[in-house]
Amino acid sequence: LPSRAESRFWRGRSGGIMRLRLVNVSDVDEAMRAQLRVWRNSDMVSPFFLLDQVTEEQHSAWLEKNVRGENACACVIYAHQVPLGLVYLPWFDRESRQGEIGIYIYNRDFQELRPASFAYEGMMDVAAKDLGLKRLCARILEDNAKSVHFHERMRFKFSPEDTGECVKNGERKRVLMYVKDL
Repeated sequence: LPSRAESRFWRGRSGGIMRLRLVNVSDVDEAMRAQLRVWRNSDMVSPFFLLDQVTEEQHSAWLEKNVRGENACACVIYAHQVPLGLVYLPWFDRESRQGEIGIYIYNRDFQELRPASFAYEGMMDVAAKDLGLKRLCARILEDNAKSVHFHERMRFKFSPEDTGECVKNGERKRVLMYVKDL
């Protein structure tokens, strides 16, 4: 899947040119792959995930699935050579032409470049053009107001009939569903 690294160039505050790009997890080194688990389990990222902490075994299985492109796709977001986070399709189904999308930004040093918007646009392009998907959904914990706002800005629509629940750290949480036709 997207081994073609999408790039976008921006003029930074200092006047220099900045490059944002997406790199498939199959094309990053082992150290970066291990770093993804550290970020995912960090206090900055973990509270916003539906699941609790990811074990080494779970992370390895997730990586293998993504490296093979087995109904999942993940790309590391870079500003120049600095990794910022991950954008991913945790699952997709070519037959029904649907999938789920998600993102996390760990390094927030380049927020003025809007890496989340760039990464989502890039992954939605991959979903539509490379995978032939017609619809994406995003599951968001109800108390994650920033993510709700982001998805609404990216033109996802709230789907109240698909709202559900999960158990996070032993506590029941409401999960909002947002959808977008591509």
